[in-house]
Amino acid sequence: MNFTKAFTYIFDDPRWLEKLVIPLLVTLIPVIGWMVAAGYLLRVTRNVAEHQVEPLPELEFGADLGRGFNLFVANLVYGLPVLVVSLLLSLPLALTQNGNGTTFFAIALAIFGGFLFLLYVLFLLIIMPVVNANLATKGRIGAAFEFKEIFRMVGNNFKAWLIVVGGTILCNVIIAPIGGILLVVGAIITSFYAQLIIAHLTGQAYAHSQAPGGQDAPLY
Repeated sequence: MNFTKAFTYIFDDPRWLEKLVIPLLVTLIPVIGWMVAAGYLLRVTRNVAEHQVEPLPELEFGADLGRGFNLFVANLVYGLPVLVVSLLLSLPLALTQNGNGTTFFAIALAIFGGFLFLLYVLFLLIIMPVVNANLATKGRIGAAFEFKEIFRMVGNNFKAWLIVVGGTILCNVIIAPIGGILLVVGAIITSFYAQLIIAHLTGQAYAHSQAPGGQDAPLY
């Protein structure tokens, strides 16, 4: 994988500003704006996975909104266990209020619930980029739940998906917040740029996970 390419590829397109200004403005639309932008980013991931020379597409408002909604549904389904475990973690507090007799059970339940929560969060951290990539390339909601295919790609090139995770953390912790120095406008720009980087890394990882060890994967 080419990590640095994810930071520079948009500038290789001579029409990059023209292509990105509209998706950037769309993010300002309440409620649905982020869904349209998410659908647009899915197409960036797909284009990178297909090794298109200029992966930045033109915005397709209606179609991108549909793609973004599919992504929302997929992430909601995968996020439901987090809610369940969170509720489980709230039970010990209620139990301890009932008397000392339940304190031990409450503590054990809290530890067990916290362990499950941590495990699932780590699982999501690795698996969601693969889910999103499969959804992006195949364009149908069912692709987000093709578990056999998703785990096959993780097994084919676990390192590639770790790079995506590392890039995502870097973008969300360092790059996206930089724009806050320039207040709202700057924050919007750097946040969207961070998502474009993640989209490119995800597309690369998808291409490098079609065969064990990234065999025959394109060079980026």
